[in-house]
Amino acid sequence: MEDYTSKYKGEQVEVALFGGEYQEGVLTAYCYVDEVAHIELNGHILVPLQNIASLHCSSRCDAPQNEDWPPRGLLDDGPDDVPDSGLDSPE
Repeated sequence: MEDYTSKYKGEQVEVALFGGEYQEGVLTAYCYVDEVAHIELNGHILVPLQNIASLHCSSRCDAPQNEDWPPRGLLDDGPDDVPDSGLDSPE
């Protein structure tokens, strides 16, 4: 298994939390607090990994802005608001 503990330090990230909230900032550390793994944003914001639904490294992303973030499952849109994939489904 690859060790990611220093791979993205110093990178701009967007964190989607379970429950729909978001945090963004510079990833400054990985640490343990009371045996629970956390990431640290901007040198002072601790986020437990168990609360993170998705982490997006925006400073390395070459996708067009806002097309792939936030992940579709985290949007408040209903099923009728999902864009058409362009594929015809068999009837």
